[in-house]
Amino acid sequence: MSGQIILLVLGAALLHASWNIIVKGGDNKLYESAMNALGGGFGALCLLPFLPLPDKSAWGFLALSCCCHLTYYLCIAAAYKVADLSLGYTIMRGTAPMLTALVLCVLGVPLSLTGWGGVLLLCSGILTLALEQKFSRKAGLKGILYSLRTSFVIMGYTLADGYGARASGDGVSYTCWIFFLNIFPLHLYVLGRYGKDYLHYLRKRAVVGISGGLAGLGSYGIAIWAMTVAPIALVAALRETSVIFGMLMAVVFLGEKLSPVRVLAILLVMGGAMILRLG
Repeated sequence: MSGQIILLVLGAALLHASWNIIVKGGDNKLYESAMNALGGGFGALCLLPFLPLPDKSAWGFLALSCCCHLTYYLCIAAAYKVADLSLGYTIMRGTAPMLTALVLCVLGVPLSLTGWGGVLLLCSGILTLALEQKFSRKAGLKGILYSLRTSFVIMGYTLADGYGARASGDGVSYTCWIFFLNIFPLHLYVLGRYGKDYLHYLRKRAVVGISGGLAGLGSYGIAIWAMTVAPIALVAALRETSVIFGMLMAVVFLGEKLSPVRVLAILLVMGGAMILRLG
């Protein structure tokens, strides 16, 4: 993999951590998630006229992915209400690839010995994070459980999008359609339930929130492109550095405290995720 591609993938990891810190840093996590979907959808809309329509066999996967993404935005908003970014983001980014690999294993796609080593490291890191929390404080355990719940949803849309992109005939077009369609179910829910309050919040935070959505689209777009010119496993593994970026940004921008135990746990999770991707 060339140095230029490595830098671009690292940039994609930074963009991914950035939109998460925007959601975490806002006063209303659900509204921030909705604005994130809006920004990514608007960015995708600018590209769709230049891309072919996905094959009709992919539209069922698109519908399933939209349902998963709606659940994902609701779950990530709930998780960031009770969990630090360094905790929640690490669990979500680390556990989702593990769950995806295990489900694929059940579906008949075997996991290599290296992959099982990655699973073991991931489990060790997450267990370390769990033990580091003071369970006498309800938010500690709740943050872990909410983050794990989000990981299951990420696994769902990962599988839907993986098979859907293959069926679509054009992975870039499929990705842009996902970002565009994701605007609607979440905004139907938010506008139907909160209406004017959300619109008032949107006017105050539109630039920041929509920028986060564009960062998410950019992150995913760079990763998709990189996978067409470099080994997929290496690109996917390198993207897991977003956990480190998230940890550093949480300290700098959100004032979160990082104990040595938590740093060790984050490194275990990132290492496990990278090994799992490579395996």
